[in-house]
Amino acid sequence: MIDTGAYDTWRALADKALAGAPFEMLRTPVPDGGRALTHPLDPLILAKPATYAGRAVLGRWDVVQRVDWTQGAAPQAREDLENGATALALVFAGAPSSHGRGLTADSVEALDAALKGVRLDGCPLYVEPGAFGLEALALLAALARRRGTAPAAIHVASDPFAVRAATGLARAARDTAATLAETVRGFGALGLAGTAFAADGRVAAEAGASPAEELAFALVDLHATVTLLDSVGVPPLQSLPVGALCLSASQEQIPTIAKLRAARALHRLYSEAFGLDLPVRLHVTTLNRMLAFSDPQTNLLRLAIAAFSAGVGGADALTVLPFDAAATPFGRRMARNLQTILLEESHVDAMADPGAGSGAIEAYTEEIARAAWQIFQEHAATPPAALLEGPHPMAAGILACAAALDGERTIVGVTKHPPSAPTHTELPPAPTLALAHGRAAEGTTFAALAAAAEGGATLADLVAAFAEPHTHSPAPLAPTRASAAHES
Repeated sequence: MIDTGAYDTWRALADKALAGAPFEMLRTPVPDGGRALTHPLDPLILAKPATYAGRAVLGRWDVVQRVDWTQGAAPQAREDLENGATALALVFAGAPSSHGRGLTADSVEALDAALKGVRLDGCPLYVEPGAFGLEALALLAALARRRGTAPAAIHVASDPFAVRAATGLARAARDTAATLAETVRGFGALGLAGTAFAADGRVAAEAGASPAEELAFALVDLHATVTLLDSVGVPPLQSLPVGALCLSASQEQIPTIAKLRAARALHRLYSEAFGLDLPVRLHVTTLNRMLAFSDPQTNLLRLAIAAFSAGVGGADALTVLPFDAAATPFGRRMARNLQTILLEESHVDAMADPGAGSGAIEAYTEEIARAAWQIFQEHAATPPAALLEGPHPMAAGILACAAALDGERTIVGVTKHPPSAPTHTELPPAPTLALAHGRAAEGTTFAALAAAAEGGATLADLVAAFAEPHTHSPAPLAPTRASAAHES
């Protein structure tokens, strides 16, 4: 029998406070199909035990700072590590997450210079390589061999399906399967902690996806990756333990917390289908789409809420983007300091799942999980080859959602309370990696690629050595910023 006493008592107080206003105005709409959030003090919610869906291991998340600009990368990286960062992300030019920046280090010498003075064994390294996960990992392995120091951990955020959706760049399914398999095998041969690939939902979020759509997008990509690897002899029992999820954190506090908790629940549900009980690793990045550069100081408020939400939601690693368009040293410092305050002063990491037992968060988690799983089931049967050769099946829904949300979006400092003298936004030209494409070399392995890189081969050489040329197609989910249309 459910004890409804607490709910009845609260409901009477709520009705009194509303003074005749409709009770329904207290319900928060979920931005996924217009469903209404179950009220946090609904008797059914009160009767349920708390669901724990936070970090698997209690402790701090990795404070990840991006190395995303070749010129001056070494002093930036050292300064970041000396002033709060505990991990570095090597974001290569052209990666969906590069946002107009990116490393152009295309050889072991250039990568060595970008990380000059940084001890590889002193912090985890997150690699965001875009379409070249295998080659970037080989380059990093060559650097480790040259220095005689193994990295503390490597996390490769390689998702060819997300890259195809965001950039239009893709290999054929056969070559994608081969590069993914060799990445997993090569990663295993290094004997390091970390992950070899990641399903990247951030691509969907940067194009305007709702929380449930972003999570479903990541699950679709995860399933496609596992399926493709299985087809070339890497079974799920081997691939899933070295996979991760990359998701975004926005200024929407409760949805972000709930989305990350739902991600853990759904990943557990997915892995259980293969007889596995795996804690998924969540690498979270604050959403570039929410940033406004005509009044950049307001971004600090958005970033603070997003970082807090990611920490409460259970991120294992968190990257906070600089608040300014140029990613100045002060912008990078503020990105570090936001996390330092959350960890050192607010102790957000003191609990693995602070949201457990909260009616609002539990209900929202359940709503997002249910919606994301339904969308995932609608698209899970899509063959991996179709994701690489045509538009992503979720693209139309995501773009429609983005158009609807952007049409009614209020952006503080842009559409509301704009500055009298807006900051002129001038982004530098995006760097590019000049990669020549050649024919596939039969029998090429990760070990051979790493040896070639150590011997002086460039990233272009490694790309040409392994697989057929990449193809360029329209990018249906190219990243956008909600405020860009309002800025000069």
